[in-house]
Amino acid sequence: MVPDRQSIDVTRQNRVAVVSFRNAIDLDDATEAALALSNARTDTSTAGTLLELADLTFADSTLLNVILRAHTEHQAALRPFVLTGPYHSGVQRLFEITGVTSILDLADTHSDGVRRVHELLATGSTTPPETPAP
Repeated sequence: MVPDRQSIDVTRQNRVAVVSFRNAIDLDDATEAALALSNARTDTSTAGTLLELADLTFADSTLLNVILRAHTEHQAALRPFVLTGPYHSGVQRLFEITGVTSILDLADTHSDGVRRVHELLATGSTTPPETPAP
């Protein structure tokens, strides 16, 4: 189980495992972050995972690697994985610079994220929608 940390929390909502990252997640928190996402992916009482980032104020390449690994593991398990904001400017910038906005399934709000997980479950898809080319 994930240690009781102020910056990482796991709850359940409408058959969705909700993992919340708050404040700053860095190298020191990477193991706990990966464990929380792994536990969410294997939680048999839920059918999808929502990564709540609205209160995340700092993310670096270490956390991005954890998120991308979790994304890949969720896809392999045929389990929806959606990230939700609103995203702090530094987090949004990290996503844009690295180009992961076209890979990850991103929602603007918590309720949009839960709705998106349920849409993916209904369609049997685990991939984000195609984004039109500029």
